Amino acid sequence: MKQLVIKDIRLLKIINLVILCGGILFGYIGMSIDHVYKSKLVYGFAMFIMVYMVSMFSTQYDVKGKTDMMLNSFPVDRYDIVKSKYISMGLYILFITGVVFLSSNISRIIFNTTIAGNPATIWDVLFIFGLSLVFFSIYLPFHYYNVGKAQAFNQIFYIILILLPNVIRRFGKKVENTEIFQGIINMDWKIVILMFVGVGVIMYLISLQISKNIYKGKEF
Repeated sequence: MKQLVIKDIRLLKIINLVILCGGILFGYIGMSIDHVYKSKLVYGFAMFIMVYMVSMFSTQYDVKGKTDMMLNSFPVDRYDIVKSKYISMGLYILFITGVVFLSSNISRIIFNTTIAGNPATIWDVLFIFGLSLVFFSIYLPFHYYNVGKAQAFNQIFYIILILLPNVIRRFGKKVENTEIFQGIINMDWKIVILMFVGVGVIMYLISLQISKNIYKGKEF
């Protein structure tokens, strides 16, 4: 199991460096923005786009290296193959959110006298953690059912991520002044986020069982 997890991480060695550098950079950028909602959008978008990158490149490398055929030629339990993927993706979520969180808070300490920004909070991290779990809960069963469908899912999601900043830039100020937005902001977000993380964890565990059953009956 441990070797399978290490295998997933080694496959993405270049992406690991990109995530580390990108997380440090976006942690600083978000902290340097003296607008609490905009800084949170930067943190959230940066963390989630890197989570998406992991899913996209992980699938590409598995297809290119014919990883499934190779692993199934060895005496390895299929359940362990699936479980290791879920563990490695969970570790990547922790790594990505952790780098951005630490970068923004360390930048806040270093540049305290020159920049009056808003560092990422543990609640920002928990929200993206829950969102990422929900994303992988939907994505990974596609990955094991049909790689082509997983790649199509990635392409659709890529278009959404590209369009999202333009939509926010165009309608952000109008939405910010609405009563609905103010009502959402005034909600007890700590409770909502904790519930969201709980839902994400439950979905992730259910998704693991679904992927195990799909992979068990798959032929190579």
